[in-house]
Amino acid sequence: MTKTTTIAVITMLCCLTLSTNLHAQGDVAQQIKQLQQDSRNAQMKNDASWAQQHLADGFVAGNSWGDWETKDDFIKDLQNKTNKWKSGAISDVQVATFGSNAAVSHYTFTYDAELRGTHRARTVICSDTWVNDSGTWKTASTHCSLVKGK
Repeated sequence: MTKTTTIAVITMLCCLTLSTNLHAQGDVAQQIKQLQQDSRNAQMKNDASWAQQHLADGFVAGNSWGDWETKDDFIKDLQNKTNKWKSGAISDVQVATFGSNAAVSHYTFTYDAELRGTHRARTVICSDTWVNDSGTWKTASTHCSLVKGK
């Protein structure tokens, strides 16, 4: 091979590698967006089994009324039959990936629910940190802040 051919082949391989990496990051972002929607759907149904499978060990949640919750606390809240969801929708979901094992999602969540004996109808902005745990994406942390509502 000539020097020019060698350089052309190396350049093409580098571009192919970069393209493959960008495609993989796009796939991760789409996967996280779907998991984010699945997470909210499970929450609306008080589905503790989804949380048990998709919350990382050491998970912590900071909710919009100022409480911290561990994974166990979060799951107990989902199992609490007095918590009733009337409506809930996520929007504006954005995902930033950090390699193949970490991602952060940002979104808006508008809901109307009876939680822990208190009616809450509000819009919050949230940020969730996702980690790839041996091939399974799990939420390591979530935090929501009040935008409007009660």
